[in-house]
Amino acid sequence: MDRATTSRRAFLAAATATALAGCSESTGQSPTTDGSDTTTDRTTPTTTEDTTTPTAGDVDIRRDVDFRETPQRTLALDLYLPAGEGPHPFFVFAHGGGWLTGDKTQRPMFPALAEDGIAVADIQYRLAGEKQYPAAVRDTVAAVKWVRAEGDAYGIDGDRGALGGYSAGAHLAALVSVAPDVATFQPSDFHPDVSASVDALVGYSGPYDFTEAGAGENQLVEAFFGADAADETLAEGSPTTHVDGDSPPALLVHGTDDGVVPYRSTTVMAERLRSADVSVEVITGEGAGHGMIDDPEWREQTLPAQRSFLRDRLDP
Repeated sequence: MDRATTSRRAFLAAATATALAGCSESTGQSPTTDGSDTTTDRTTPTTTEDTTTPTAGDVDIRRDVDFRETPQRTLALDLYLPAGEGPHPFFVFAHGGGWLTGDKTQRPMFPALAEDGIAVADIQYRLAGEKQYPAAVRDTVAAVKWVRAEGDAYGIDGDRGALGGYSAGAHLAALVSVAPDVATFQPSDFHPDVSASVDALVGYSGPYDFTEAGAGENQLVEAFFGADAADETLAEGSPTTHVDGDSPPALLVHGTDDGVVPYRSTTVMAERLRSADVSVEVITGEGAGHGMIDDPEWREQTLPAQRSFLRDRLDP
């Protein structure tokens, strides 16, 4: 057995066991921010605002709003709508779960963003066991199209929006944000005149490049793309492939001790964005694992940066 095969199998074992167990590793160290921009660098974010878990308050929560019919099932989303008439910018969020598990679920960041005047759509998408690639990508595109086309009824401004996600959801969010109009990713007969383009991306612990050696041999990746997926398919499904000067600015968050999606995934994506002169900020969780998004201590340190980033980009 050669060294590359050994490395790939080790990565596969760690990724599969940890992802399907829904790991939530964490440490108490502080994150660092690598805030490279086309014009400036940002230092570690500091804030005096209250970062404790917010309550719903005046946020109007609409659950299980259907947005797309598929042969497998009806897909729904939860809306977190700010107080006031608006119109409000939007943030579409895709959950994690290795493309095999998971569902929309309330996260503390959603009411916090709604309190900032940003409407949140927490979406469902078809899992790999229901339909393989590119079904989940098309569902994410459909969600953005739906919000842009139908959001007016909910006080949403379809011309100001962002995409975000965690783990597998970060992959979907990143791919759609950099390739919103690629023909392969378009849902058939679904708001064909509406683009899925957005103004910003927020990615937590996401895989962004499946073209590196061994990336396609991960069991979760094989379940998503298919065991016999061609190199061209893996490249097509990699956000890094589609990055260009029109890609939206990004905030990427990742832990250095992530045993599911290597931290390198975020550094590669950040490098690709910078090479295209796209603004990108990286928040590094020193010693943090794959579940840092769900750890209250990490959340208190990263949520202010996310809120600030989206306020700056969406002008709620």
